[in-house]
Amino acid sequence: MNDKDDLLVLKNYIYKTLHFRIDQYKDRYIERRLNARINLAHVKSINEYIELLKNDQDELNKLRDALTINVTEFFRNPQTFDILEKNVIPQIIKNKELDSTDVIKVWSAGCSSGEETYTLAILFLEVLRKSQKKFKVSINGTDIDRQSILTAKAGKYDGNKVKSIRKDLVDRYFQRIEDDYKIKPFVKQHILFSYLDLTDINKKIGIYDLILCRNVIIYFKENMKKDLFVNMYNILRKNGFFIQGKNESLIGEVKDHFVTVNLSERIYNKVNNNTLH
Repeated sequence: MNDKDDLLVLKNYIYKTLHFRIDQYKDRYIERRLNARINLAHVKSINEYIELLKNDQDELNKLRDALTINVTEFFRNPQTFDILEKNVIPQIIKNKELDSTDVIKVWSAGCSSGEETYTLAILFLEVLRKSQKKFKVSINGTDIDRQSILTAKAGKYDGNKVKSIRKDLVDRYFQRIEDDYKIKPFVKQHILFSYLDLTDINKKIGIYDLILCRNVIIYFKENMKKDLFVNMYNILRKNGFFIQGKNESLIGEVKDHFVTVNLSERIYNKVNNNTLH
């Protein structure tokens, strides 16, 4: 894809048609995925591919999926969730005992098909059950892929998806339906799934005790990353926690404002209540 003018036309068409802010992503990431779709479509040029997109809804859907695809699973990176269960969630509960509200608010950013979000709900419900604390849990799962959001809302997964989860957790939080497993309604009532483009950083989405944004913004350009980190820092409560992917790093001014809880698992704590700009 050497013709920059044709590539720009394609990017503009994608933004106009899919409302996907392609300019905020690294060129390597975008071009690799565009190249893959162009090769699979057996067209000879970018212009031919644009014409195909105009006349083939199926290819447009495949391109959308290629640009927004996320790899996810229940308890992905188990060490992260082990620290969450043993250290972070108990600390959040302690913080809440000194707070004026009884609702623990969590944001799962880039939730894909919901596995991470449901994992969070299960862990919070487990810790609260064992400690007999009465706090409410409200978890927002957001993603740019509308089809993934529909899958997450359904909360139904095949047996391979749950085989790595402890049997007692499967029995407590899932309902078996033939070869599939469905999240029980009492878990779903703690979760709201919705569409959100993370590049729309000015959208007001609440104040949180915990934010997970793992393996999502690794594909963003540096300035976009910095803006997102500032935005997420600002919507964390004092003493709130932020977790990113194990292959991601903090950049920009937030590096000097978060306290590292666990570097290998990329877990950070906001100890001050200052606002960044």
